Amino acid sequence: MLSNSGINKVLLLGQITNDPFINSYVKDQSYVSVTLVTNEHIKRGDDNVEHNEYHKIKIPEKLLSQDRLQLQAGQVIFIEGKIHTSAVIDNDNIKRYNLEVIVNKLEVLNLVAAHAY
Repeated sequence: MLSNSGINKVLLLGQITNDPFINSYVKDQSYVSVTLVTNEHIKRGDDNVEHNEYHKIKIPEKLLSQDRLQLQAGQVIFIEGKIHTSAVIDNDNIKRYNLEVIVNKLEVLNLVAAHAY
């Protein structure tokens, strides 16, 4: 039986588009950031149209170090995590929202990507 608290779970399989970098710390925890692109083909009429989505991914640095993982652009990874939304106010005093996936499981796959992004 599900509780009223809801479910926040994300599963993604995609290609890393940039070299990882450490860019944030939350409660003494550092995070490595990457952009992950997922690709799908959508049928529109008689054509299959390619559609790419770009996802901001934050990986706890300790998750990478405990598994001795080294990530780089071009790798295909499978992740499991949760969506995190944060708000910031920009220089024009406009509230902007950031949507990121916080990873709790990660697997590097030995796949050859069909596209280089």
